[in-house]
Amino acid sequence: MSSASPFRSPMEAAPSSAALRSLTRPLQFIAFWLAIVTPLAYPPLLLGGLDSQSFLIFVGVVALNVFGLLAGRGYGDPA
Repeated sequence: MSSASPFRSPMEAAPSSAALRSLTRPLQFIAFWLAIVTPLAYPPLLLGGLDSQSFLIFVGVVALNVFGLLAGRGYGDPA
């Protein structure tokens, strides 16, 4: 009988090698600061009015913000 749990999270199954961490930390850093900086574009876009072109830019900025929030979470946690 195997003692392996079928309920393990993907992070537990992933290898925790130094090479993998050396790639993910810079990406988390960039995503974290992307999440910090992108909301600064909201006021100018909203104050200028949202025509069809600026609406697409606004949606893109919101998408970048959400991506930054998801990919950058856990950046400041000790490794």
